[in-house]
Amino acid sequence: MNTHQFSYQGVFDLERKHHEDILNRKPLKHLLEDRKIRFVNPMGRFDFCYFGDFYFDTGNVMMLITNDLSYTRYHRPDQMSNSLWSTVPVIFAGVETGFTDDEGKEIYTYDYCDFGRYRLMVQYLSFDEPCLMADNHSVPLSWAKAHGGFKKSGTTLYDLKKGMFEIFNPWEIWRVNQFDDPPEREKAHNALKKPVFVDGLPTPNKRWSRIYSNIDDVMDDDAVLVYFRSSFKETIPDENGELLEVYACFIDNYPSREVKQKYELVVDHENYRQLLYELMLKAHRTPEKCFVLCDFFEDIVIFDKCRKEFAQHFKPMFEYYIQNIMLPRWIVEELITELV
Repeated sequence: MNTHQFSYQGVFDLERKHHEDILNRKPLKHLLEDRKIRFVNPMGRFDFCYFGDFYFDTGNVMMLITNDLSYTRYHRPDQMSNSLWSTVPVIFAGVETGFTDDEGKEIYTYDYCDFGRYRLMVQYLSFDEPCLMADNHSVPLSWAKAHGGFKKSGTTLYDLKKGMFEIFNPWEIWRVNQFDDPPEREKAHNALKKPVFVDGLPTPNKRWSRIYSNIDDVMDDDAVLVYFRSSFKETIPDENGELLEVYACFIDNYPSREVKQKYELVVDHENYRQLLYELMLKAHRTPEKCFVLCDFFEDIVIFDKCRKEFAQHFKPMFEYYIQNIMLPRWIVEELITELV
């Protein structure tokens, strides 16, 4: 396979070399000369990023690292599960070449261009620049520009399959070099503005409202009830006068229906920030579940700070668009002026 640095394999090899730095979110776009990487997103549209904003998973799929609201619903927990960044499977769709066609359109690898009577795919070989690839030879873009010019007429991003978001093989995109067959030409031209899928697109994760007024309105069998409790047991009498050792739970609004799933936040001094960050990580790792936080405002034992100050602990949830934690209304109202 082609191993030029701007080919898929070249980008793949560079990512492997800097994998840990990418996961640690170091700025790395200079390593690919600040060139844009094109990809197909789960909504079936083209988008762009830079080297360092993605990695490749075990299925060779490009995983976009993002906190963009339009992408977080497609989050698939993967190699950054200890952070609140969303990792979203996308389809690698070429690298910026630095060339434009006769009409000023940017050229990416996996585009195809009209040159003379030919329609050829753009790719990197062993040359220092991208080439128009024919069946038995190739034409450097600079040479083509000096000998009649060329026009971008389509991309090879057609007949895509939903499975490419699970396992990626570049040969499924790099199927032909020279577009002689009229139906192939038409398909490639139709994919110029928007990729074409033959079997639909991925289904996004469910989105829940992140605010509630009445906890009974949002609890169901699949919801996880979240509440604060003490880290030590207290001795209290039961209805028969017998002494029991129990943990104190700080809950103002326990739901009236049976709760099947619970998640406890164990309070130890003032570790609220860490507890809530761990809750956000838990929710982010299981996007298929909804976590409903019980209110605790009336319990002065836990709530010894002003409402606005305490609400700040939830700010990362909104900065990273964690969608599956439902909060009492007052928390969101305290934050709303900063978030809009």
